[in-house]
Amino acid sequence: MTSSGRRPTIIDVAERAGVSRQTVSRAMNDMTGISAATRARVLGAASELNYRPSRFGRGLVEQGPITLGLVVMDLSNAYFAELGAAVVRACAPHGWNVVLAEAEHAPRPEGVAGELARRVDAIVGYGVLTGGIRGNAGMPVVRLDGSAEQVDETGVVELAPAQAITELVAHLRESGARRPVVLDLAGGPIGGRALALADALGTLTVDGEVPIYEVDARTGHRASLETVLAAGADTLLAFNDELAVRLLRTLRSMGVEVPGDVRLVGIDGLEIASLVTPELTTLSIDIPAVARETVDLVAQMLTGAAPLSGAGAHRLVPYRLEVRGST
Repeated sequence: MTSSGRRPTIIDVAERAGVSRQTVSRAMNDMTGISAATRARVLGAASELNYRPSRFGRGLVEQGPITLGLVVMDLSNAYFAELGAAVVRACAPHGWNVVLAEAEHAPRPEGVAGELARRVDAIVGYGVLTGGIRGNAGMPVVRLDGSAEQVDETGVVELAPAQAITELVAHLRESGARRPVVLDLAGGPIGGRALALADALGTLTVDGEVPIYEVDARTGHRASLETVLAAGADTLLAFNDELAVRLLRTLRSMGVEVPGDVRLVGIDGLEIASLVTPELTTLSIDIPAVARETVDLVAQMLTGAAPLSGAGAHRLVPYRLEVRGST
């Protein structure tokens, strides 16, 4: 911020660097026509003032409200829909605008975050590529569901399931589970979530092994369930609540009782998990809390109260176990 407390403008940077506004614009947008030394001086002045170019034509003197870009894989997924709504609500007290974008159905999914970064003041990405998009402007970039090891590159809001998984294993042991299986989503390598669950649940089995099956998010569930039930599974750990609800419907159509014949567990704690019968036991994440932590981190990055990367750009939100009727 400037000494008067207002948000710095391109004129402030030009005055600090001793150049014209046009030169500042060239330096910030990595254009030709200026020397390396001048570019370095402008970027140094911008960094000192914590200046970020306007998202609309980077030479504007007056800048409007902050606009945050949120990029997720698929907005038709209930989890991302709830997250998007929570982020919008968390931004409202700040007077910020929010632009939502999905990557999965874009012509170039890997480029969605980078393209959106040209039109917003900060980027939050969930499961999408965000590396290398900060550029010269010092834009805040936050990775949702990242790991502490990634804070050298961007800000990170880590969603931590370890304690909730430990509690889930204890609950399933008490309920008599001995042959759990993990149902991961098909279409890619086995995810870290599935591997962590299988590893922890191994303490329930005789041989310490828990199989991981890949299933489609929306189709083919009957065939998958017939396979795992024929193998003797007594507990199903679904990749997320949405998949668990679909599996519950299919199990009912097969005449399989939950939890009488097989236990069923979801992940995420979405509202839909409590709207079915029986209600789903789930590893729940507080989505409004995730949104608040994310927006607070971005706000601190924008003012310079938090760094753009490193330990000070790390936040953590834990999962919690919610035991309901499906186990």
